[in-house]
Amino acid sequence: MRYPIKYNQITTKTEFYHELTKVYEEAKAYLMSFAWCRKIIQSDIYLNLGSTLCIFLFEIDNGASKDDNYLWVIVGDIPSMYLDIHGPKTTKQVLEDYIRLAEDWIEQVKMGKSIKNCYPFKAEPTLEMATLLEKRTSFMKNTLIENIEDIPLSLG
Repeated sequence: MRYPIKYNQITTKTEFYHELTKVYEEAKAYLMSFAWCRKIIQSDIYLNLGSTLCIFLFEIDNGASKDDNYLWVIVGDIPSMYLDIHGPKTTKQVLEDYIRLAEDWIEQVKMGKSIKNCYPFKAEPTLEMATLLEKRTSFMKNTLIENIEDIPLSLG
């Protein structure tokens, strides 16, 4: 199977189909939780590890910015994150940005400092959550990032 795949073309033969449909719904709900996301137009899957980790590219109707109608969304057994396409242009860059932003959040939580200037994860800033996220980002950094296909952004 070659990625990216338009989500509406996913079938029961797709790897991790049942897990993928669940994380897709989580990704949609995550985006729709922001007032500026008026609707989701379409989505593509760029990385599919089922409930462990998925990277989607969503085209949305963005009520806050006409320039941010495409957003990467990272979901799985980690706090969800969206990134605009003005930064990362490939799946590896998306993961690198996730790791960098998560490590900043983890460090602030572990030091007992404010997370006000960190990425606004929808996660409780507890030592337990920081430790769990640190394990996930360590896996991404030390294993996953070197072993995934580096798929470039493709619009349209």
